[in-house]
Amino acid sequence: MSAKTRTECERVLSGETEHARALAKSVAAFEVAWGDSPYLTPRQAYAIAMEVDGWGDMDIADWIQQPDRPLHQISPFDLFDLRVMMLVGESRAWAEAVRQRCYKLSDGIETGILPFDRPGPLIDEVLIGAALSGAQASLEEMPELFERIGPRESVDDEESEHYLIGDNDWDVVSDGFDDRCRWDEWEVPLRNGHPLLPAVLVDRHPFSWFDYIEASGPGYLQALAGRLAED
Repeated sequence: MSAKTRTECERVLSGETEHARALAKSVAAFEVAWGDSPYLTPRQAYAIAMEVDGWGDMDIADWIQQPDRPLHQISPFDLFDLRVMMLVGESRAWAEAVRQRCYKLSDGIETGILPFDRPGPLIDEVLIGAALSGAQASLEEMPELFERIGPRESVDDEESEHYLIGDNDWDVVSDGFDDRCRWDEWEVPLRNGHPLLPAVLVDRHPFSWFDYIEASGPGYLQALAGRLAED
């Protein structure tokens, strides 16, 4: 074995060891942050963080470097109503801004913080909604990725009023997010053909989804529908 080959092998092995240590540390962080959470299990949280990291590391990053397809065909934008993407066009700057928010979301989830837990821009809640289906698919179809994290069954003890969500309770996750959202319209861009989307986009153009402004809060969509009915 040449000195050059030996050095390269040592570099690869060292990298694998560092990766394993980083993965173990990350897994431990998720178990601590979400071990007793009624909103997410550690595996669900890990799956969501992995989904948004994947967008940032691969899908969006690859497209920014080489936009060989329309942006609306790239994850997670293929989950958005096309009327959103008509306004965005092929903006690399917008895609890069989304990529940066993906990392912000992932870092927060690792420490036990969801976008509903702190003030933040609309895009954060839209992205967390977009991540749910892919995260669920990863957990169901690639369980080997989550073996380092202990599984959790749902717990519903009426006598002690103790409840914990289980790894398979994704409907409960979505409902819980809807109850806790700061932006009432967080799912509208993800629901194809939603009748209120045009009005939402008039109020909040996608270029403004990164602004740190006061969230719309509960009742916004109802008020918006009432306003449209009056017109």
